[in-house]
Amino acid sequence: MSTAKTSKGAPSPAESLKRIEDVVAVQKESIETVVRAGADAATKGVDKAVAMTKEQVEAAVKAGAVAFKNYEELLQFGKENVEAVVASGSIVVKGVQSLSHSWVAIAQASMDEQVAASKALIGAKSLKEVMDLSSSMAKTNFEKLMAEGTKLTQISTKLAEEAFSPLSTRVSAAVEKFFKAA
Repeated sequence: MSTAKTSKGAPSPAESLKRIEDVVAVQKESIETVVRAGADAATKGVDKAVAMTKEQVEAAVKAGAVAFKNYEELLQFGKENVEAVVASGSIVVKGVQSLSHSWVAIAQASMDEQVAASKALIGAKSLKEVMDLSSSMAKTNFEKLMAEGTKLTQISTKLAEEAFSPLSTRVSAAVEKFFKAA
């Protein structure tokens, strides 16, 4: 198969396909870099949030020490607070990993679909067929964008709720202890 240009100066289908594959490879690398950077940033944010939460829990324990009648009770309460922070942090880390995997899967599927779409466009025999394919692809891509965006929002919301649950339980326990002491 020749890769020479056709008589009209337009690239041959093989050259067009090669160019598309090159663009796809560059886009794939860019997406992977963005996903890695996002995961790193999320991990740093989680670490910072866990540290801040731990500090707040420790401060609450210190402030509430007068509400506790004995030292063992105070130690147990503090231990449960730290366990809640660790549990919350673990949930966040697992959730961020899940979100990262979802992003990678979406990006990979998108790249595969774009390659298939580009091949279909190259194989089009008329301008009308190109327009129909383009219109169909645009509609499909928009629908997928909306569906995936909704899915990622739901995953993120669920993650936030699950991560806050252990901390919320400890806050309730602290409030209960303070009211009992009062």
